[in-house]
Amino acid sequence: MTAFQHDREQLGAFALGVLDQREADQVRAHLAQCPDCRHEVDDLLALRRSLDEIPPEAFLEGPPDSDLVLQRTLRKMSSESAPRRGLVAAGVAVLAAVALGGAFFAGRTTAPEPVAAPPPTTVPGTRAGAATDPDTGAVMSVKLVPQAGWVRVNAMVKGAPVGARCELRVVSKSGGESVLAGSWLVSEKGARDGTSLDGSALIDPDDVAAVEVVTTDGRRIVSASV
Repeated sequence: MTAFQHDREQLGAFALGVLDQREADQVRAHLAQCPDCRHEVDDLLALRRSLDEIPPEAFLEGPPDSDLVLQRTLRKMSSESAPRRGLVAAGVAVLAAVALGGAFFAGRTTAPEPVAAPPPTTVPGTRAGAATDPDTGAVMSVKLVPQAGWVRVNAMVKGAPVGARCELRVVSKSGGESVLAGSWLVSEKGARDGTSLDGSALIDPDDVAAVEVVTTDGRRIVSASV
C-alpha cells in the first residue's frame, strides 16, 4: 500500500484483524504516514469494539435479515485464521455502512416513531340515551353496546344521594323485567362529580327498553330510554 493508495477494503480487513503479518505490516507502515487513514481505522476499531459488546439477542431486533447477515459476517470474520477476499469485502462493507451511514446504530439508539392509534370504532347497533329524574334530580347518560345475546353498558350517574347502595339495571321491553348490570355505593365525590360505571347484562340487545338506577331497597333514582 503506497501513500496514494487509501484502500478501504484493506483498512477494514486490518480493523477486523484478518490480514496476514505481511499485509498488516504494510498497513501499519501506511498508517504511520497517513493521518486520514489512521483516523478511519480508529473509527472502525471503535465500531468493532462496540459491536463486540452487543449480545447476540440484540441482533434479533429490527429487520431480521440484515441483522443476521451482520451477526454471521462478524462472527465468521472473527473465526477466520487467514484472509478470504469475499468475507473481507462483506465485513468491510458492513463496517463501512455502519461507520459512514450510521444506519445500524440509528436503528438501535433512536426511539421509533410513535404509531398513531387507530380511530375508535363504533359497534353497529350501539345506542345511547340520557335523562334527568324530576324527583331526585339525578342525571344519567348511558351507552349500550350490543353483543351476541347480551349487552355492555357504560353509564355516568350524577346526583345520586351519598351513601345510597345503587344498582345499574337494564330494563327489557317484554314485561318490564330488569337485569342487573352492576352495583356500587355512592360516595361524596360520586354524588358531586358523578360516577362512571361499566357493566354487562344477560339480555338480548333487541329486547332492551331502558337503563335505570335503583337503590337496593327498590327506590328509583333515574332512568334513561335507549
